[in-house]
Amino acid sequence: MKNSIFICFLLIYGQMIAQKIGYNEAVEDLTFLAENIKKYNPALSHYHPEFDDLSTQVISNVRNDSISIFKYYSAVSRICALANEGHFKIGSRDDVLRKGILSDSYAYLPLQVKIIAGRLFVIGNFSDEQHIDQGDEILTINGMSAQSILEKLLELTPSDGEISTYAHRKIEDGFPTLYYFHIQQTKTFEISLLDKNKKERTVHIKALVRSDQIKNLKKYYSKEKPESSSVNESFHSFEINDTYALLKLPSFDFRRVNKFEVKSKKLYKTIFAELKEKEVQNLVIDLRNNTGGRNEFADDMVPFILKSSSIDEPLKTTISWEGKNRIYNIPNASKLAFKGSIYVLVNGKTFSAGSSLARFLKEYGNATVIGTETGTRYEGFAAGSTQDINLPNTKMNIGIPRYHILYPTSTQQKTINRGLLPDHEIEPTFETYSKGVDLHIKKVISLINQG
Repeated sequence: MKNSIFICFLLIYGQMIAQKIGYNEAVEDLTFLAENIKKYNPALSHYHPEFDDLSTQVISNVRNDSISIFKYYSAVSRICALANEGHFKIGSRDDVLRKGILSDSYAYLPLQVKIIAGRLFVIGNFSDEQHIDQGDEILTINGMSAQSILEKLLELTPSDGEISTYAHRKIEDGFPTLYYFHIQQTKTFEISLLDKNKKERTVHIKALVRSDQIKNLKKYYSKEKPESSSVNESFHSFEINDTYALLKLPSFDFRRVNKFEVKSKKLYKTIFAELKEKEVQNLVIDLRNNTGGRNEFADDMVPFILKSSSIDEPLKTTISWEGKNRIYNIPNASKLAFKGSIYVLVNGKTFSAGSSLARFLKEYGNATVIGTETGTRYEGFAAGSTQDINLPNTKMNIGIPRYHILYPTSTQQKTINRGLLPDHEIEPTFETYSKGVDLHIKKVISLINQG
């Protein structure tokens, strides 16, 4: 019985890997994708004028009578990544690749990873063999170095400009399936590791389908207590202690806004009124992992953090794919505007409207930025609503950002194709990450104590 199940699995597995896309169909889809990116992304020529030539090169690399579905998907991802924008959506649960994962047709790498300082560390092991420990660093997988794997996946991951922090977060979130789609479809893995004692060893593990990985997750990690998080309890958290006030804004996603029925202006008025009443001198705003959402939650804080009432520039300009411009003026300062010191905590997943708020805090609130480079380009980016297209032959769905959000020239940070750069960079080690040490808050306290 076991043998027949295994043979059946191998047949299904082989059929899925053998899927091909014909030459004409692949070229038609890739050309259609590139043309629609040029049509709908109004920031394309501004941030990556070489897109046309580079996307043509990708298409010209399709030379055989047919290519595998995986090479096709890599070509689609590469063309999207060439747009130098992080707001792309590639595929859905209904496309052939993700269906293969969800239906247990594909067996893939049963590990969860964390990228720290450009290195791969294991944080979850869902294999049958259990030969790998949390904190082990991956050096190679089937002879390919971890650095080469990351470089390949970075080329295929849409992100703003030259920002790797956001791309790293996206890669680590989906590493097992991204490895399967873009690197190798294999039934076994030979993995070279460096353990916590700096000793190298090599282990062998089998690829597993999704349902088997979930079983092992429950089996080996069921005793671990889930982290308590205010994200699930409320839209935000706000507390005042003897040294500082801490405002955590984990997300501006419209579903959370609707769930908690939050109005941005009302929320900020309440918070800044309390800061004024209690004469708070230090305000810490935590935007780590805030990937954005509703733009008003960035824009509407500006009146409460303005340090100057004479700023002769717009807050931002938006340009639609149809060429329609809208200028947003800087609002007048509120009578509740905060007069003390502001510290903003950021990381690579501070993105979109989350990153916009961090920028406003830096530009207009003279905030001290602590963390790692944010995920959104400082001078502007393409976002807002997306134009959904379906590729003609595979029907794969692609979401293309179609509004250019453009900021005025900054005197605080003069960079091109980079995110907001911190004043004090925080890079955790695996030890501090695994122990939950909050290096950002420790740095805030140190800076406040220094005066």
